[in-house]
Amino acid sequence: MTGNGLYQQIKDIITPLVEDAELTLWGFELGSGQRMVVRIYVEGPDGVTIDQCAKLSRHIGLTLEVEDVLSDAYTLEVSSPGLERPFFSAEQVANYIGKPIAIVLRDPHDDFPGRRKFQGEVKSVTDNTIVLTLPDDEGDLTVDWNDLKKAHLVHIFPDTSKGKKKK
Repeated sequence: MTGNGLYQQIKDIITPLVEDAELTLWGFELGSGQRMVVRIYVEGPDGVTIDQCAKLSRHIGLTLEVEDVLSDAYTLEVSSPGLERPFFSAEQVANYIGKPIAIVLRDPHDDFPGRRKFQGEVKSVTDNTIVLTLPDDEGDLTVDWNDLKKAHLVHIFPDTSKGKKKK
């Protein structure tokens, strides 16, 4: 079975289980190494608890075993996408206009020879085209979603330092 076929098969299995838990599937990824990793990200209207993730992990793990989808040993991880959430579609990025994201392209960008990593503020998203405003007057970067290897939100922590003098 091809990687895409496996991906779709896993998605078809986990989506109803996530919905039954009254959560939303944010996305999932299959990582490889010595042991395959199935990493599933879920959201809820009020966030996601560790208990919800543990319970869902047990249900998904049992279902994957019964369906015998993965022939080799694997590690299953179920969690919230977190503050620096990975993106799985351009549509998800569209909800973060004005926010900083980091992207890695599959190949260097034509306008920036040799460069594949960028960080900038989401300016617009139209269909599968994302436009980022880059820092330091580098201008705008336009990329097609299909040219991305990965993308994630960059969380900016508020400045909580003490010692600011009042004027």
